[in-house]
This record gives sequence, structure tokens and C-alpha cells, in this order.
Amino acid sequence: MPANTPEAMRALMAPGSVAIVGATERTDASSSYVMRNLMRFGYQGKILPVHPKAETVFGHKVAPRLSALDDAPDVVVIGIAADRVIAALEEAASLGVKAAVVLASGFAELDEAGQERQAQLVDIAERSGMAICGPNCLGLFNLTTGAALYSSSLSAKLEKGRFAILSHSGAGAIALSNTGRFGFSHIVSCGNSAATDIADYLDHLASDEDTSAVGIVIEAIRAPEKLAAAMARMHAAGKPVIALRAGRSVRGAAATAAHTGALAGSNEAYRAFFERTGIIEVPDMDGFVETAGLCLTLKRRPQKQGVAIVGVSGGGVAHVSDIADEVGLVLPPLAEATRKRLASLLPPFATPQNPLDTTGVVFADGRIYRDVLDTLAGDPSIGLIIAAQDAPVGLDTTTAGEYCGIAAAVADYGNSQGPVPVAFVSNLSCGHHPDVEKVLAGLPVLRGTRTALTAVNSLLHQGRTVSWPGAAVTQTAKLPPGVLTEGAAKALLAAEGMPVPKEMLVTTRQAAAQAAETLGFPVVLKIESPHILHKTEAGGVRLGIASKDDARTAFDAIMASARSFAPDAELRGVSVQEMVSGSVEALVGIVRHEPFDFGIVVGIGGVLVELVEDSAFDLLQIDLARADALIGRTRLAALLAGYRGAPPADRPALAALLVQLSDFVARHGEDIEAIDLNPVAILAEGQGVRILDALILKRQQR
Repeated sequence: MPANTPEAMRALMAPGSVAIVGATERTDASSSYVMRNLMRFGYQGKILPVHPKAETVFGHKVAPRLSALDDAPDVVVIGIAADRVIAALEEAASLGVKAAVVLASGFAELDEAGQERQAQLVDIAERSGMAICGPNCLGLFNLTTGAALYSSSLSAKLEKGRFAILSHSGAGAIALSNTGRFGFSHIVSCGNSAATDIADYLDHLASDEDTSAVGIVIEAIRAPEKLAAAMARMHAAGKPVIALRAGRSVRGAAATAAHTGALAGSNEAYRAFFERTGIIEVPDMDGFVETAGLCLTLKRRPQKQGVAIVGVSGGGVAHVSDIADEVGLVLPPLAEATRKRLASLLPPFATPQNPLDTTGVVFADGRIYRDVLDTLAGDPSIGLIIAAQDAPVGLDTTTAGEYCGIAAAVADYGNSQGPVPVAFVSNLSCGHHPDVEKVLAGLPVLRGTRTALTAVNSLLHQGRTVSWPGAAVTQTAKLPPGVLTEGAAKALLAAEGMPVPKEMLVTTRQAAAQAAETLGFPVVLKIESPHILHKTEAGGVRLGIASKDDARTAFDAIMASARSFAPDAELRGVSVQEMVSGSVEALVGIVRHEPFDFGIVVGIGGVLVELVEDSAFDLLQIDLARADALIGRTRLAALLAGYRGAPPADRPALAALLVQLSDFVARHGEDIEAIDLNPVAILAEGQGVRILDALILKRQQR
């Protein structure tokens, strides 16, 4: 029976009756917190305490066991020790209970016994169709119904609103729900999320009438395909999702190939997943709060990415513009008609431009500021206006009042549903004086220049569809057995249409000379060995061989150096290859990143990889448009365009190679751990690319 059905999620998130197993009045007990929270926040459903010995708990009649209740509750909160949880869940499942909250720690986060306990919990959920919050969690709180299934203190200052928090971290849920900046529909501390995870909650909230935006504090993604599907439903409902990922610095993946793994850690994989599913990633809790506030209060989504900045100080708007440039905001020049209209509104010494300094004239007449907003909103390139205005909290009431006219003009414009939305930004993280913020009630009021502008930029560039279907590995072909040498790897790629240089494998110095003459000078000689994957380190590469004598000498030197470097290695000979010159060198790679399967890397290649560290990453699969966009995110793009007078290189051919490699992984992915193509030579426009070196690491069978 599938768990986390709509019926099960409704029972968990909006229960009509709650049983509390282990109910007690002991103040330090988790079940005691749940009982007190339910009563304190006015829960109107049935509260059903369960305890084998007590007769009443907080005035409620107690049942000795779940099976002694008159009717099965919608949800069971299990507030007992971990070693007794499974028995309680089994009893609940036998009664047809659809949901449970398991508060106890002592599961997969602890030890092998805990891992086994968690596996049993998941098995019960799958057999019974039960939705389970936890284990190792604080629980959840529906502020609309008062269903506070929460095992910690809840502030009386919590306000009902339209924002939901879903957090793997209990501390994260507590901190972010108590900022005082906005109200909540739900607060969910889901802990280990063993059976019911973020995707299941999002599925439910996509159709929840009380929720218009969701923030998630996430430690790991276990089923990305489920989360992508849930995001598609969130987008269809017009509800943005903000993510703060915990543990970014300690979850880096080990390098899986010489260069590809070093350039594509797990952070890049998560960022790519968030981008392709339209999740707004934030760097910290401040970013979480400002982005949430923006999503909740912005009157409508901007339709253009151009931003206008307006303030009352030249230095002030210059500072904001500096940060805007650093975070990637686009500040387009204003149209001629816009500049003329602004010139007619402002003093002669004002410069009508973006960013705009209105000068201090607006303090005397707030109507001018309002006219400025209308004028900027009418510019064809502007999608959002930022009113950058400090009015610090330390001002006295009289001085703060001087800023209220500007705030009133912004509020008048914002509440009149002007053609583009407006946000009011303080350069200080402490925010604005309360009297000023009061005037702006219901509008986006953001704190801290960089945090606020990053939030704006993230929302402007948020994807509103899901473009990640997963790697779609179909495994229509198997890789050859054994370790793949460079020659075997290139032959495999060539058989599937990817371009490689001509080459010949030889085992004698005379054969090397003959092969070099046949291919045409100059040539490259490389050691061929399944045990020497990084040939340069072994002295196994010679470039620019221009004669038969040079070929013989190079053959001898390569064999001797390789034997010295790896005495026990199998040396299959030397590969003689045509030499490709006059090209731009790129690195192209594939790396496996669980749980997303595969990602692709492109950047400047050759010997400059470690020095330049230029790369861009995306998850598979990709098409030509995404491949070209990936190249465009690198400094490699400037080289391909013809840097400092060099002829342009064949960027479309490189993009086509990325797609070919993506398709190759779809056919062979179950056998692949990583692929390193370095260097790939990009020839002049129209002449294509050549894979000069290839490393395919096979996946260890599990």
C-alpha cells in the first residue's frame, strides 16, 4: 500500500483527532509538550492520551492502549523511547491509523541498531500506507487548526500567515519560525524523514489553501525525482519554494576522476538540481528570511529582469548599485522618454538615470517621489523598482517622521497595483524605524543590502518549470570488460560518433617510426597501459614528434619511463596519434553524484585545468540549448569567440559533443563512474572538435 497518499497527508497535517502515546504531565517529557501545546493553541479536535497506568492527563481521560480507544485517531503522536516505538507503530497500523509523529531519537542517526529500527519504521509505513513525521524530530504545527503536534515550546507571538516551514533541522525550525517577520500556515520539524520527506509535504502544500510559499531547511535529498515532481505541482499552484541546505561544507564528494571530480563537488550538483527544479537556494538564514518576506509580500511576480534603483543620495544609490552588480542584478539604461519625464520632475542638478538620485527635494514633497515611481514603472525595460532608503531604528520619532513621506509615496504606489512591483530596502540589517515600516505594511520591506538584493535577484531568475527529468539511463549497451585504456575508451566513443584523432598502437620502436610516417608528421606518442591512467605523471607522453628517428627515440624513452614509474604495470605498447594543433583546449567530463545520478562538466582544459579552475556544471540529461548555455558560463567561451585576435573556434561542435556524451551515458550509465575527456581540441569554426585524451572509470559493481 503506498504511503503518503493525499488521505494520509491530510491526516498528518490537519488531523481531526490526535492520540498521544506515552502521554504524561511530567514537564520535561516530549508528550507533555504536545498535550500542553494542543490545549494552549485551541485545538478543537479530539485529544486522546494513551498510557498503560495513568487515568487522566491534563484532565483528559486516558486509554491504556491504542486499541482501547473507541475509534482509530487520524494521527498518533508517539512520545516514548525508541526501543518501544516499533511496537506502538505496529499497533497503530493494525487499527488503520493513517499518520504518526515519532518524536524519539535513536534511529538511523545513532548506530546499526537504530538503522535497523528505522528500516522497520519504513516497512510499517509502506505496508500500512501511513504517513510518518520523524523520527528524531520536534513534530509539526498547523497554525490554522491549532494542531500543535510539537514537542518543544511554541511562542505565543507566533502569528498565523501563509508561509510554511519544512525543516530536517529542529533548531532551524525554531530559529526561522521566531524571527517575527511574517506569519505561518505550518511549521514542520521532520527530523530523519524516514518515510515521509520534504517532497511529500510539498505535494500536500501545493493544494493547501492556507499556504502561498514554502521554505525548506534540507540536509539531504534522498529521492530527487519525487522532489522534482512535487516542485512541478508547486509551480502549477504558483507557490515559490526557498531552500537553505545545511552541511554544504562537509558533504563534498570525493574526486572520481583526475579533473572532473575536483571541479564538480556535491555543492554544484545540488545547485544544478535546485536551478533545474526552480527551487530558490539561499546562502544563510538571513537570506532565507529576506527571500521569504519578498515572496510573501510582492504584489505580483516581475515580468522583466530589469531593475530600477531609486534613492535620495548619490553616494547611497552608488553603494546599492555596486552590490547589485556583484550579485548579478541587471540595471538597464532608461529610455529617452523616461529620462525626459524624470528631468521635468526633478531639480536641474539631478541626473535622470538608473540608478536614480532624486535629491532631497522629495523630503519636502512626497508626491514627487510617487511621480518618479510611476515614471520608472513605465519604462519598457524595468520589471521591478527598488526604493533604497535608510531610516535606522535608532532615529527618534521626530527624525523618523521625515522619512515617512517617502515611505507613504512607496506604499501609495505599491498598494495601487502599479505596472511593476516595488520593494523598500534598508542598507542596514537592523532594518527601518518601526514608524517607517508601519507605513509600508503589506509591502516588501527588506533588510541588508547584499541579502536583500540577492533575494531580489534569486526571485527574478527563478525558473517556474521543472527541467530536470533525471539522467534517464536506459542501459542499452555494456562496456567492455576490464580496465579501459585511453585507446579502448576513445575507440568506444568513436564508435558512437564522437570525433577522435587517428592513431595506431605499436609494440616496437621500428613500428613506431613507420606508424608516425603513415599518419603524417608531427605526431604524439603515448604509453598504453591499463595500470597507468595518468600518463604525463609517468613520463608517458611525447609531443611534436617530427621524424622517424624522433619516433624511435621517443618510443624507447616512453617505455623506459613507464616501466620505472610502475614496475608491475602491464605495458601494451605505445599509441602513435596524429597531432592536433592550433586549437582551444577544453575539459569535458561526466561525474556520478548520488542521488542525482550524473552531471556534466565543461571548462578550460589541458595543462591549465588546476591553475585556471574554470568550469560549469549541470545535471544530465542536457540538450543543445543547455549545452551551449553551459559553455557560456565559463571563461572558455571567451577563448572560443576568438580571444585577442585569434580566430573563432567551433563552439557549436563542442556543444554537440556535450549532448553526444549525455546520450552516451544514457546508454552505458550503469557501468560508468566517471569520464574525463582532457583535452578536447576545439578547432576553427566549422572544423569540429577532437578528443585528444579519454579516461573512462568503470563503476564498481555493488
